[in-house]
Amino acid sequence: MSTRTRLLFATFLVCSVSLTIAGCKKNPFGERSTEVVSVAQVPAAVKATIDQQAGGRAIGEIEKQTINGHVRYEVTLGSGSDKSTVVIGDDGKQVADDDDD
Repeated sequence: MSTRTRLLFATFLVCSVSLTIAGCKKNPFGERSTEVVSVAQVPAAVKATIDQQAGGRAIGEIEKQTINGHVRYEVTLGSGSDKSTVVIGDDGKQVADDDDD
């Protein structure tokens, strides 16, 4: 294959990929949104799990995450070396903690 043919092919490939990416309207990982909320804004079941997991530690930031229509809450508990993060579904069940990968 000649150098000119390779250059033409590479240009075509770059243009095709660029147009494909620019034309994508959907996130390939699904629809996502996040918002910081207060403990007063979470459902009662989630608040109960937060209180149980906190065990007297301070409740930090609560991030409400919506992924493909499913809601979960990422909660930071404690501070300093005692700081941890838990993820709680909108039904109040713990989904993950900072020990999970």
